[in-house]
Amino acid sequence: MPETKLLIDALATNLGESLGAMTGTAVRCMPTVGEATVDWQVPVQVGGTGVGTVWLGLSQDGATQLVAAILGDPALVGDADIVDALKELIGQAAGAHVHGDGKGLRLTVEDAGPATAPVLADAQHYDLMVGTADPIRLVGWGRTIAGLAPEPARPAMPAQPSAPPPATIPAAAMASPPPRNLDVVLDIELPITVRFGETQMTLEALARLGPGSMIDLARSPDDPVDLLVNGRLVARGQVVVVSGCYGVRVNEVVSPADRLRSLEL
Repeated sequence: MPETKLLIDALATNLGESLGAMTGTAVRCMPTVGEATVDWQVPVQVGGTGVGTVWLGLSQDGATQLVAAILGDPALVGDADIVDALKELIGQAAGAHVHGDGKGLRLTVEDAGPATAPVLADAQHYDLMVGTADPIRLVGWGRTIAGLAPEPARPAMPAQPSAPPPATIPAAAMASPPPRNLDVVLDIELPITVRFGETQMTLEALARLGPGSMIDLARSPDDPVDLLVNGRLVARGQVVVVSGCYGVRVNEVVSPADRLRSLEL
């Protein structure tokens, strides 16, 4: 059906954009033809102004290559990483469509898993072009029904005489949906904290603190300090002096896998 094709096109395109934002590499989603093996699939349940289910699927090699684009090394990719990455990427793709051209739809992304749903004969094929690497074949298929009649209005409850009329909310004050373009959030400032060390103290020891008290942080002066963003560890580095002020030279960045898993918190 045309509605299903448009939905799958949008999910595939948005998935490429999300992957590009996560990897910092331009990703193109190119429609293609041909056969493809599907070992992993992600069901997307459709509700709202449409109803049905669509699936996005990849081969084992394609899923590994996709996640390796995030982690940087195929040897680091396990099944758990594939499940997490596909759920996150397709979830972002579905959210972008709902807040963009798919207003009125409800898209529920389920967990990725081994392929069990049969690939339909009219499945759509795409190549995700990540830099100069080999293309990643993505397959989408399913059935949806669009243009459902709106839910019948429920009988209004009798108004209480003493209840004041509801306040009218000006249209300008209503929150607009999040923009589809991720670039609009790149200028948001986040609090960064440098942690030299940490320890635990009894309440009695804390009460005795005063000028001249010494606290052992159990860390050598040569050990790297922790760089926290919103309370989450993102990097480690060395304290330096820049133009007379303290600074941190980043020596180690937390792996993309750990950052990806932190999205679930």
